[in-house]
Amino acid sequence: MPVSGVSLPVTRPVGRALVVGNEPCRADMLRALQPQGYECAEAADPYGAMIELSRQRLAYQTLILCLGSLFREELIFISTVKRRMPHIEIWLTQTDGRMAALAEGMRLGADGLVAEDGTLHRLAAPHHDATPAVAEPLPPVAASEPEQSSSSGPYGLDAASDDMPIGEPVLTADELRALLQDQPSMPPSGNE
Repeated sequence: MPVSGVSLPVTRPVGRALVVGNEPCRADMLRALQPQGYECAEAADPYGAMIELSRQRLAYQTLILCLGSLFREELIFISTVKRRMPHIEIWLTQTDGRMAALAEGMRLGADGLVAEDGTLHRLAAPHHDATPAVAEPLPPVAASEPEQSSSSGPYGLDAASDDMPIGEPVLTADELRALLQDQPSMPPSGNE
């Protein structure tokens, strides 16, 4: 008889965590995580978090998302982080009364839940698809930008981009929106 979800406490070395959410949620998580040895940084929303993660790709091992601070459309952030930075574990908090958001977060690849005391609980669940239902190509580079060499990856970033000076933008605002976009904009229908 398959078990749909089992909570397993997580015991491992702590590291750097990025807490994403509104001020009260971030404060609660900082109070719970710092005594356990986590070095915490904060972001008010997933857009700021993605900028921070892009700038410091290997600096974080843990991402805490306060579900009460996110719109459902922003949950695609989970699969984007899992796809681009698979070394980061994603934990959800503020789950009371947010069962649909919790289920969607787990489907998109979240690793588990954070209890009020900061204890991490991995949820063993059936295999989930951490990618969006429809994989969309990355948006093309604007024609006004210089031609990128064939050795560079998406957005003209190459393997050396992790060595960029701190504070240099990695993605433009439009590129970031494209990464976090749930569904592409549909062209207007001919029924006007």
